[in-house]
Amino acid sequence: MTDHLRDSQRSTVKVKRIAGKAFSSNIYIIKSQKNFIVDAGAGPIKRVVDYVDDNELDIDRIILSHRHFDHVGGAEQLSEALDAPLYAHELAAEALREGDDRTIISGSFGKKMRSLDVKTFDEETYAGFYKIHTPGHTDCSICLYHGGEKILISGDTVFSGGGVGRTDLPTGDLDELRRSLEKLTKYDVYSLYPGHGPAEKKRANQHIKLSLRNLSYL
Repeated sequence: MTDHLRDSQRSTVKVKRIAGKAFSSNIYIIKSQKNFIVDAGAGPIKRVVDYVDDNELDIDRIILSHRHFDHVGGAEQLSEALDAPLYAHELAAEALREGDDRTIISGSFGKKMRSLDVKTFDEETYAGFYKIHTPGHTDCSICLYHGGEKILISGDTVFSGGGVGRTDLPTGDLDELRRSLEKLTKYDVYSLYPGHGPAEKKRANQHIKLSLRNLSYL
């Protein structure tokens, strides 16, 4: 039995993935030192609320990985349904408070964004997860890393199979994304939970390195 499998049996962190439908992002419910959610999708929120209710979870907060509508469109409803405040990087929080449709790209989804009450996620660590600023897909993108469990929740910075978030939208920057991926390769990641597509629960650091190599072709 590998060390990772032995550690998993004693794991104090559980991650539940609510797979995104159509263009909506994945939503992650994390049971750790505190229970929290990463991203809110574009709605509807019923599957998330049902899971939280069925498991009698008290959700401490909802963390938004970045400001794009497919990750935040359901945020207001989810926050109200679970009585849980919203948190995001300061650049995302500012745009979401202003209802900045241009950088939230809500118009691309045929929607208009209302102003959200979003707190700035200032902590370096939260519930055992280390916050990593990873600009590139957007200037406000963040990932969350749990060193003990070797878990990375990556938003749209990096995906399973060597994919990365696009950089041709407002505040995107290819060079910044490359630097962010270089940063992520320094972390020991076993399980990867991206903003879209499947999770990778074995040797995810290899997927991050592949994503960085793939950027050399762009």
